[in-house]
Amino acid sequence: MLRNTLVSLFGLLVGAATASAAPDFTGFAAAPGPTITSLSNAGSVSTSATPPVLYDSFPTGAPANSTGSTPNTFMGLGSNLVAGASSITGFDVYPVNVSGTNFDHLKINIFVWDTVNTSGTVNATTPAFGTPLASYSLTSTGAYNTGFFYRFESATPGILPGISLATPLLISDSVVGLTFNYQGSTDGGVTYNSFNNLTSVISGTDATYTSNPVVTGSLVLGGATGGYYRNAGTPTETNGNFTSGLRTLGGLTNQGVAVRVYGTAVPEPTGLGIIAAFGLITLRRRAS
Repeated sequence: MLRNTLVSLFGLLVGAATASAAPDFTGFAAAPGPTITSLSNAGSVSTSATPPVLYDSFPTGAPANSTGSTPNTFMGLGSNLVAGASSITGFDVYPVNVSGTNFDHLKINIFVWDTVNTSGTVNATTPAFGTPLASYSLTSTGAYNTGFFYRFESATPGILPGISLATPLLISDSVVGLTFNYQGSTDGGVTYNSFNNLTSVISGTDATYTSNPVVTGSLVLGGATGGYYRNAGTPTETNGNFTSGLRTLGGLTNQGVAVRVYGTAVPEPTGLGIIAAFGLITLRRRAS
């Protein structure tokens, strides 16, 4: 696991919970620094639209961002995985620590949801996601110091996941909701707690960097601007779902939570294949 200098964009204003994406701040508090490209693992980041990568929003051509608008201990997004996605087998995730506290252990909590609310109305009655499929929790020992983001990737990102599931998670279609919560420990892993600004990298594109950070799959919500969820609703989310609307960082497009999802997909039959299959059935019927 590599420790990389964080290029953070802090939130100055808390956005209101509206049907459309609410800006989390009105301007950049820090000039862009080193790009993710210069910090990547020898260019081995996958940009393939075929399995094992089902979704990839880790920014390869733009700075890593984070939001300082609070609370921000839970973050998530709706993801369109590649067509035919049938199971999830693992994840690469990118926690950020700008909390001001150094941690010696980190707990990663991941929630997967079967449906995404696309109505434009998100509240306690109609939350962001529906039908929980699974939740996962694991811990990691290390020096998770403030001022950095951390890569949970394998030695071959885009080929093997940094976090592998013991059993593949079967999914009914290619649209899923994903939520991430990170908890830190300062007592050797005895106790873990959520901290504001111990959160997720936000991918996005500004005027300087033109490449779309979502290189595999696509965002479900937010159009060209994109967006992400954070636990700004009432009551405050504790179960991985969200009761307040989509948020955004000002000045960014194609933005969402950085994550890479691995799995399997069933190729859709081509038109020629369908015709051939139909012809075979016809011939068999005539021969009978």
